[in-house]
Amino acid sequence: MTDMEQPEEIQNQAEEVPVEENEVAEETPSVEEQLQTAISERDENQDRFLRSQAELDNVRKRHQKEMELLRQYAAAPFIQDLLPALDNLKRAVDAAENAEQVADLKQGVEMVAKQLLDVLSKHNVTPIDALGKPFDPNLHEALQQMPSEEHPPMTVIHELEQGFILNDRVVRPTKVIVSSGPAES
Repeated sequence: MTDMEQPEEIQNQAEEVPVEENEVAEETPSVEEQLQTAISERDENQDRFLRSQAELDNVRKRHQKEMELLRQYAAAPFIQDLLPALDNLKRAVDAAENAEQVADLKQGVEMVAKQLLDVLSKHNVTPIDALGKPFDPNLHEALQQMPSEEHPPMTVIHELEQGFILNDRVVRPTKVIVSSGPAES
């Protein structure tokens, strides 16, 4: 290379550099353009956020409304199962007006009681067996204590009102009379 060529190359390189800088300058947006882009992205993100928030609130409200409806009508299948027993009880009362035999009436009412217990059993409600068992405050409600020669103290000797369990929870405790042991002389 000659000396003449070198300055020309340097000169060409110098000419190329400003062209590259110009290209870079053209590709890079100004600070105002960057600010406008950032503001528009912020506005879009804010809008998306607000829409998402509103949609979440709507889902929450719809879920609460559905849960309220479920609670409101949850007993419908149970009631549908009870209605035939109620119909039979009404028939028994109507028959009692015309019946001359108390035994027939008693048998009809016992059948309705069994039908009601079957409906309760179908819905996982079981009676609490208390008679002759030790008193359990989780299952029984003692209304009275009576002396008894036949039963040890704190044993259920009489059921006043039957209790029931739904699944594993006491719905109503059995109201009982409990033995206080032998009578004192």
